Amino acid sequence: MKCKIMVLMGLFILTLSCKKITNVKLVDGVNSGKLSYKLVDDAGKGLAGIKVSLYDAKLGLNTNYPDPSALVGSIRTDQDGVAYFPDLLPNNYLVTCDTARINKVRYRTDEFIQVVADVDKKKSINVSEFSGLLNLTLISTKDYRTVLKNVGVVAYPVNEIILNSSNVFEVINSSTLKGVTDANGFVSIKVPSNIPFNFIVYNITNRNLAYGYNSYSVAKNAKINATIYSDPF
Repeated sequence: MKCKIMVLMGLFILTLSCKKITNVKLVDGVNSGKLSYKLVDDAGKGLAGIKVSLYDAKLGLNTNYPDPSALVGSIRTDQDGVAYFPDLLPNNYLVTCDTARINKVRYRTDEFIQVVADVDKKKSINVSEFSGLLNLTLISTKDYRTVLKNVGVVAYPVNEIILNSSNVFEVINSSTLKGVTDANGFVSIKVPSNIPFNFIVYNITNRNLAYGYNSYSVAKNAKINATIYSDPF
């Protein structure tokens, strides 16, 4: 009888000991995650030297204006276009970059990514996919009814280019963000998302032009329909 009691007590003590070890692992074992964030161009080639920033998304971040106090860290992409963030707490993060260029056009990327413990998360994105459509209709200021057809339109980033009479034609000639209105005065221009753009309107025959309209910014994969009122040239 005494032996049976001692055996039972031994099993009880062993059970408590196992539970204690398990509890220590659950409470104290906080494991980190990792993030490999790769930026590529349209051909799939990595973009090197691009600054990528990581923000704590728990603070209710606005993607257009991330709170500097929420910044977790910044790093530049390596020769393969990869920004690597090791030892991240499991969390939801905002990943941004605004210095990537493809065909001389600057793009801004921003997206939320969840990092999980013990997982090396890998994400590869084509930078130019962060784009939207600006659908524009040009109307004459002569009567505010007549559409302006066969007119050139250039979208330019207002925070990057200070437009004036000495550089306006250079901007027109070098820009890839442009088009010509159809018979309905309509033109659609694909532009980088979350960057404000203004417009140059010009006669493709005599090169008369005007600029300085309202600026617009479009979200990724979205579109904006806007009307521009301009001189009929």
